[in-house]
Amino acid sequence: MTGKRFVLPFRAVLGLPVLGLFLLLWSGVAAAAEDHPVRHGEGRLWKIERGDAPPSHVMGTIHVTDARVRDLPPEIRRAFENSEQAAFELLFHPEEREKTARAQRLPKRTSLAKLLDKETYEKVVELAAAYGIPARAVETMQPWALALTFQVSPEEFRRRLDGDLILDLWLIQWAYDLGMRVVALEKVEEQIAAFEAVQGESDPAEILREVLAQLEENPDGHAELLEQYLAGDMRTAYRQVEDMAANDAEPDAQVFKEAFLDARNHTMVKRMLPLLKRGKAFIAVGALHMPGEEGILHLLEQRGYRVTRIY
Repeated sequence: MTGKRFVLPFRAVLGLPVLGLFLLLWSGVAAAAEDHPVRHGEGRLWKIERGDAPPSHVMGTIHVTDARVRDLPPEIRRAFENSEQAAFELLFHPEEREKTARAQRLPKRTSLAKLLDKETYEKVVELAAAYGIPARAVETMQPWALALTFQVSPEEFRRRLDGDLILDLWLIQWAYDLGMRVVALEKVEEQIAAFEAVQGESDPAEILREVLAQLEENPDGHAELLEQYLAGDMRTAYRQVEDMAANDAEPDAQVFKEAFLDARNHTMVKRMLPLLKRGKAFIAVGALHMPGEEGILHLLEQRGYRVTRIY
């Protein structure tokens, strides 16, 4: 273990969710992670069956705009096109985006320059400029919002601003085009509340300093995670979460895992059960929610569902 501070992540940047791109902050952990088995750590699509209900499917997504993630294999396309209902973490309606945008702004009469030391502030402003974010906008942003912005590449950030769709939004649009019943498994207020609860007493300057330091050490962390996803392999990413959560030197990591993965997994499974009972559902959520003993797939197994990897 490096002993570096765990940086608390959040699931929305400019109203769009992030998969596990915060993992680039743990670039020094991967080599130390033990190569232990991870339940459901491989794959991108699973068939879910129980009783007489028609089969449904669960897909792990990655919340980026890269065209390769939309080049879906035939197995996933067939499962999607043969479904009658679809469920996602959020549906990203305008009101949800506005709520997220408000949460990312600092309170009135508070500025980022007052929260950060001069050196960190200047580095943040300089890096934000590469994303096309002017200094006047930086002044009003919550530190965690900036930290998450910096965890995607400037190119990815600009594609989103230009209207390119992340995989989840692309699937949502496709589901509507096919005439499916489309629902959300979470509320944006729940995601914001989870972040605010976990953020606790974190030092905003420390969060941004850690982000800046790790970006210097591993500027390609997001690209590495994307390659793992395309290979259908979330084992390394999940081991990093699991190993840090089990380490007494990183107490915030355990809080994160419980709040942002385990608790949300239980909530999403509870809400997807009526869809599975009806059958022919296609459920697409971030791939990091799939693996592990508290992952969505194992939680479904514990409820009597048969889970079969399709792709």
